[in-house]
Amino acid sequence: MKSYLKYLEDKAEGCNIPLLKAFKQADVPTSTYYRTINLVSELRYETASKVSNAIEYLHKANEMREHAKKVGPSKRKNISIRSKFKA
Repeated sequence: MKSYLKYLEDKAEGCNIPLLKAFKQADVPTSTYYRTINLVSELRYETASKVSNAIEYLHKANEMREHAKKVGPSKRKNISIRSKFKA
């Protein structure tokens, strides 16, 4: 059975996200990260779940950023939403 750490490492590597960055995004103390990677302690399920969600969030944010770069700036003029609804 895979440990939570191994699962997170594999997921972070597959998404090209540094695991430490995911721990920080999940608001998990960096000391927990270092204790875990040095095999001093095991991760709890709740902590692993937070970090897993952070990996997904960061991955989606990176995908959106890359997509925005490919699409480029909008050619359409910026029109405020308020002006659209004025009668």
